[in-house]
Amino acid sequence: MSGPLLGAPPAPARTIHVSEHPLAQHALTVLRNKHTLPHPFRVASTHLLTLLMLEATRSLPTHEETVETAAGDQPGRTLTKTVVFLSLTRHGLGLSHDMVEFFPDLLVGTVTLEPSKDRQPAKPRLHLVNAPALRDARIILFDPIVANNHALEVAINLLRRSGATDITLLTFLLCPTGPGNLPSTLSSLTVWTAAVDDKPEDKSGLRAGLVDFSARLYG
Repeated sequence: MSGPLLGAPPAPARTIHVSEHPLAQHALTVLRNKHTLPHPFRVASTHLLTLLMLEATRSLPTHEETVETAAGDQPGRTLTKTVVFLSLTRHGLGLSHDMVEFFPDLLVGTVTLEPSKDRQPAKPRLHLVNAPALRDARIILFDPIVANNHALEVAINLLRRSGATDITLLTFLLCPTGPGNLPSTLSSLTVWTAAVDDKPEDKSGLRAGLVDFSARLYG
């Protein structure tokens, strides 16, 4: 993606949604079980991501379209807004492949932090082929576990400067250091998660049960 960065417009107040769908809670339990092997771990990850994607896109705009059927013309509805799925991790990108089956013309990419010279802070970079104007798209940003993540804040700031206004964060587990202590960047996002864990973090910064996510995903 190229072009000038735009000043980010005001964003709406944060809305955090916890999916109470039984299948979502079942999948999360499978992921947190330390005895789950890599294959069922991958299956549960895919199921949970799909369920959260469906929740996060239920408000997508549509327009009426008439189609020709065997019984004559019938009215229907089709999507009118592009959906862009961006992962903050490589393993998240691997999980995105099944999403293409559900969402017509889904665009998939990543946001990475690339080291800079002279010990300067890492710079975020958006990797997205044939990117639309981000202001016209629903941006789905995925990070399996959010625990006051600096990379997440940098990525969101990059997307806003690039014109994105409709950003939804998907995470399997929202894990702040305590109640009300979420990353400041989340103050103006819509968030869909399977659980919010307000208990203190362990030394790794991740709650027990989802530590070493990538290692468990691929064995």
